[in-house]
Formats: sequence, C-alpha cells, structure tokens
Amino acid sequence: MQQTFWRLMRLAHWVIGAFILTTLTFFAVTGFMLNHTAWFEQEPTQHDAEYTLPAELPLPELSDDPNAPTPALAPALTAWLAEHSPYPISAYQLKIEAPEILLEYQGPGSEASLTIDSESRAVAYHEQKNGIVALLNNLHKGRHAPAFWKRYMDAFAILTVLVALSGLALLVYYRKQRRSTWLWATTGITIPLVIILLAIHY
Repeated sequence: MQQTFWRLMRLAHWVIGAFILTTLTFFAVTGFMLNHTAWFEQEPTQHDAEYTLPAELPLPELSDDPNAPTPALAPALTAWLAEHSPYPISAYQLKIEAPEILLEYQGPGSEASLTIDSESRAVAYHEQKNGIVALLNNLHKGRHAPAFWKRYMDAFAILTVLVALSGLALLVYYRKQRRSTWLWATTGITIPLVIILLAIHY
C-alpha cells in the first residue's frame, strides 16, 4: 500500500510537471520581460476611422440623469457596430455621456472605442495595438485578460503548488539515499524567503 502511494506520488509529480512546463516557461520569460521593460519597448500602432450610422438604425433614448439605467442597444445597431469592429461588441463596455454613446474595449494587448454622436449619427472608431510584448506581459499579470485565461491561471497555480509539495514529499522519501539534496533544498527555501522579506521591508 505504501509503495503504491509513493509510486502514484512520483507519477503525479512528473506528469503534472510535464503538463505545466510550457506555461511555467511562459511565466518565467514574461517575468523577465516585465523586469526589463526598457529592453523590449514597442511603439503602439493606432487606427482611426469615421462612419455615418444609417438612418434606419434605432438609437437608444438618452437621459441626462447620471443615475438613470444604461439603455440597451438594439440588435440591429449591435450587428452594424460588429461589422465595424474586429472585437466582439459583447466585450465592449457601454457608457452614456449624452449626446454621445461610448463603447470601450480593453484587451491584454489592445484597446478600442466606438463613439456614436446621437445628434449627427457620426461614428468614430479608434484602436490602439500595443504590440506583442505588451500582450504577453498583460497576460502574465492577468490584466484585461479573458475569463478563461484567468481560470487557467488559477488551475496553473494549483498545479504548480502540487508539483512543489509532491517534490518536497519525494525529498523526504529519498532522504537516506540522497543526503546532499537536503542542503540544496534548505538553501532553495532559505534564500528566496530572505529575498522576499528584504523586498517587503525595503
């Protein structure tokens, strides 16, 4: 029974370790990039466009009352806006600043806005792409990331802890055969803790 437990422990350690290898490398590389942002600077690219909203498309009634509920956009208007944006309209945040209707999008590597003038029916589209470096760094931080990415980060964090704990358990199991491992394990625990404490109290 005990042998089966340790066999499963070894199996879990290397299987989970193999599974998270790519993601672990991703976070290591992007962590280095975040530490040296000046080395990886990229100029953002911008795109602007102007349109006129067709007369047959209905606009929501706007109120000057800041406490008024945000009106919903008609399906036909939403469909037209979707044709003029590379991002799904559902990802935009709707704001009303009469006489303007604002739709703002924030992604990990880009941002965009659609501004509708309800009086002239003019539509202004603005998009800024911040480059692949900003995209990767924001994914590292979970900033403006989609919900599925945040759930994946949670799963990755749990799996990483499991790898660490199973590795520690295996160190205990093999403590007699590999005595020098304890020196390295103790060093690997102590040095990071000291650095973390120094950083906290810096």
